[in-house]
Formats: sequence, structure tokens, C-alpha cells
Amino acid sequence: MMNISKFENLPNELIIECLEYLYIFDTFHSFNGLNDRLDKLIRTVPLHLNFILVNKKRLEHFCQHTLLYPEIREQIYSLRLSNENRCDQIETFLAHISLNTLNNLHTLILTHIEKENLIQLKSMLSLSINLFYFKLISSQIDEDELIAVLPLSKLEKLSILSLRSFLLYIQQPTKIKYLTLFNCSLEQIICKLFSYVPFLKYLNISYVSKYNRSIKDIDIINKYKCINLQTLIIGEFIYNFEDFVILVKQIPNLKSLTISINYNKTMINALNWEHLIESSLPYLNIFKFKFSFKKIYNNETYFEQMMFFQRKFWIEQHHWYTQLISNQYSICIYTIPYLLNTFKLESDTVIHYNTIFTMSNLFDDITHLTLTVQSINEKYQFYFPNIISLTLINSNDVLNNFSEHIDFIQYLKMIINLSNLKHLDISKYKKIILSGNLLAIMKETPMLNSLKINSIDLMLLYNN
Repeated sequence: MMNISKFENLPNELIIECLEYLYIFDTFHSFNGLNDRLDKLIRTVPLHLNFILVNKKRLEHFCQHTLLYPEIREQIYSLRLSNENRCDQIETFLAHISLNTLNNLHTLILTHIEKENLIQLKSMLSLSINLFYFKLISSQIDEDELIAVLPLSKLEKLSILSLRSFLLYIQQPTKIKYLTLFNCSLEQIICKLFSYVPFLKYLNISYVSKYNRSIKDIDIINKYKCINLQTLIIGEFIYNFEDFVILVKQIPNLKSLTISINYNKTMINALNWEHLIESSLPYLNIFKFKFSFKKIYNNETYFEQMMFFQRKFWIEQHHWYTQLISNQYSICIYTIPYLLNTFKLESDTVIHYNTIFTMSNLFDDITHLTLTVQSINEKYQFYFPNIISLTLINSNDVLNNFSEHIDFIQYLKMIINLSNLKHLDISKYKKIILSGNLLAIMKETPMLNSLKINSIDLMLLYNN
């Protein structure tokens, strides 16, 4: 007869390892109070608390009953709080637990902070000397007030909206290795930032744009190099190619570059990129890009230029493969797989060529798709295997009944793997209720948990 091991017969090390995989609320709800041994063990599990999806009532109960014990607070290593959807989560937590009592707190992520939270946070953050990662996502407040009290000299990871706030309060070089920003200028990066982050390894900026003066002092440009920077991600670079060259010359050891550029013809010359990489980026082995530009009368010239990204330098030497797509208004070339997680597929979107990769490889990283119903047909060129959020729209009012004349759900399944879909937005898809397509979609989406719909269609849904 086979022996059946009991959970309690496992050694302490294995029990703790098992508990680390459980949701923290379930751990204390299930094991707290069962016996002395388990009580002690659950109080030694490292806690990485993420309250983003926790309602106010449950958070209050957890703070009042579980975090009441100092030995449990000692196990909190990371904390994520958000006031999104007006749940007052940050205020609720701080009313019960002071950040100063979390002696081992290393990571703090705060989103949607309100002005009412500032006084408490400022007094607590100034004493949070063990923080090495701080992330702030909040446009509702002036982040300067929090940046001013942060122990910047201790931080190794920082994520904030504006570089200006950081530069305003930094007094000496820092230990920061990972920095994420929403916006800054090229001048701020080269002339100021690099002088304060000598150990920087990772830099992620959503927008690098021209809102400051241009660089004129060559001595300043050459003074600061960021020799430890290995990964650079730029969501939108609003400068010309020659400006990017200036930046690259300050980061000679870069290994990974991701960049997106819209409507700038100076950035799409493959030969210029080849020369820059060979002369200034000898260690670059990962290059992901998306370059888009508006269509003009002589589009053949652009298509010819794009073919230079198919040369041996790109395909054979570096294995950087590209794809070209276009619609009525624009042309886009990007490395495979598509580097963004959002995509809009319109009825006139066309793939012009791809290299080596099969269709299933192209859009693996896309999770949020906007799809015009007119693009759902038997002549599909696209397949999206990992969509979790889908928005369906009509491209014009004339074709409102288009989907009634096709096998809608079968063609949709040829474009999208519906098994992972969690969010569906049909607020701009007129007559979906009358067409019966909503019911067809819901039958194929076992993971669907949210639906956005306009009021007229909602009334039709109830009437039917």
C-alpha cells in the first residue's frame, strides 16, 4: 500500500518554499492558528505585498489582524499600493501601518497618489533608509515633494515621471543602476544625468523630446560617458538621427537597444544605422525598432529604402529580421517580433514582406489589439496568439452590416487565439447585438471577465 505523506510531515524548508507560492491572504487564512509550528513558519515567509486588486475592506482586515504583529512586518520586502478607482488604498494602509516600521522594505511602488497622502508619505519616506527600489506613477500630484525626501543616495532602482525632479534634488553621484522615466530631453540626459549615475546599467524612457535648448557646448557633450549602460529603451525619440548619434557616442558599451520613431525620415536610412553600429556600438547584439512614416505620392522610394534592412549586415551578421506593413496613411518597418504590446489592425493593413519567420512568430508580444470588423475575412495575413484585450470597431457607418455576411467567428479565430481573452470592448462596434456576434464570441472565450459596451447595445441585450 502506498504511503501518503502529510503536509505537516514535510521539513520546515519545504513548507516555507510551498507557502511562498501561495497568495498571502490565502496563506494566513488557511494556516494561521492551526498549530504553533505553522504559526511560526508563516511568520518567516518573505512577503511581497501587491494590493492592487484588493478591496478596501479586505485590506483593512489584513492590516488590523495580520500586520499587527511586528515579526510579520519584518518579513515585508516589497509593497505595492494604488488609489486607482478611488479605493483610498494608500490612505487606508498608512492609517494602520507606518512605512517606518517596515525595517526590511526594499521595494515600494505607489500609483495614483492623492494630495491627501503627501504629508504622511513625506515624513515616512525620509526615514525609509533601506529602500533600494522606488516607483512612482501619479500625475495627480507634483512628484517633486516626494523626490525631495527620498534617500536618493541609497536607491539602486528608480521609476518616476520626469527627469527634472530627479536633477532638481540630486547633489552627488548615486548608486542607481536601473532608471525608468516618462519624459526628458536629450540635453538633460547627456549634460546632466550621466554625471550623476556612473553605475547606470538600464535606462528606459517613454519620450525623449525637444523641450529644452539644443546642445552647443562640445566639451560638455564629451565630458560624461555612461560606460556601464548596457540596455537602452526609448518609447518615442523626437529628434533627428544626428542627435541620436551624439547620444550613442556617450554609451560605448551598449548591448541592447529598443527604440520607436514616428514620422522622421532621417531615422530610416539603413546604411546610416549600419555605419553607426559598426563605428560606435561594437557590443550591440539586441536591436529592436519600429520606424513609421507618412505615405507620400512617391512611396516606391521608401519601399526601396526599406529593402536595405534586408542586407547581409542585418540578416546574416546580426540576425535582426524585419517586417514591413502599411495602410492608407502610413508605412511601418519593425523588427520581428513586433516590439509593442498594442496593435491596430485595419481593413487596409497589408504585410509587404517578411523574412524567415512564420506568421505565428510576428505578433507574439501583442496583448492588446484593436480590430476593425472589416478586416475579418478569409484573406488574413495576421495571427495574434496572446491577446488578452480586444477592441472591436467599425471603420465606417456604411459597412455596419458587413459582419452579417461572413462567418464572423470562424474568421475571427483565424486571426486571434480567443482562449486567452480577458477583456472585450465593443462600445464602438454598432449593431453587434443584432448580428449575434457577441454571443458567438462569448462562447469561445472561457477567460473573459470584463465587457465594455455602449448604452444602446446594452438595452438591446436586455430586450433580446
